[in-house]
Parts: sequence; structure tokens; C-alpha cells
Amino acid sequence: MSVDAEILYQKDILLVSDGAELLGHLTGIFSGGDYIVRIVWGERISRHAACNFFAALSEVRQDLEKEGLTPAVEGACRDVYPSRMALEMGGGRRAYRWPSTGRPRTVDIFDDVPIEERARLASVVEQREAQNQRMRHDDE
Repeated sequence: MSVDAEILYQKDILLVSDGAELLGHLTGIFSGGDYIVRIVWGERISRHAACNFFAALSEVRQDLEKEGLTPAVEGACRDVYPSRMALEMGGGRRAYRWPSTGRPRTVDIFDDVPIEERARLASVVEQREAQNQRMRHDDE
């Protein structure tokens, strides 16, 4: 890690699969203009850098999906997606949670998803498709 690296997030998270939960450790780092997300579980590690935290988390999630795992964080939910301004100005730390009715509310992408809301977790592709559907619906 470079000297100018700043750890902005450091927390334990749950990685869920069809029938199990694993403990993982998430670190979010800002370094030299890059946003880095690293998740460690057991002897495994996934680490990606991108222009914002949401994009880096999406890349880490794709690695986890290959292992049948999903991090139980808001940024991995089908009803959560950041605005362009949040990505460009806020480093992708915050995103909108879109309820089925009413106005969206802002959440931190690394906040834990409670066990009773785990059905909201989705793959990266499912999350993008849900966002595309919301945008098409808004255009009508």
C-alpha cells in the first residue's frame, strides 16, 4: 500500500451462499486517486481498484460470485444503485435504495444487510438489470 493510502472502511462482513455464511473482512482504501475494495475470507482474497468504491465492489463481487458467495452489504442489493453524482463526487460510497413505492433513500454501500432482508441480495448482472428497468420505467 502506498504512503498516501487512507483506510476509509475496515469491518467484518458476512458472505452468504445458498446454505452457509462465511465471515469475511472488508477494507475500503483510497490511494492515489484509486478506490480499492479488498475482501478476505479464509485463505482467499479479492482486491480490485477502480474510479469509485461501487465499481471496485462490483468487481470484487464478481470474484465472489465465482465461489458462490455474495457479500451481505447494501451495495450488493438489487434495489441499491448510486447516482452518477454519487459516483463522480462522492467516490461511490453512498447509493440510493429504491423501494417498490415512494422515494428512494440514501444508504452506505458497505452497511450490513439484516438477515430478514437477504432476499434483496443479487448478482452484479441482476443489480444492473434492475437499475436499467427502473430507468426505463422513469422514462415512460
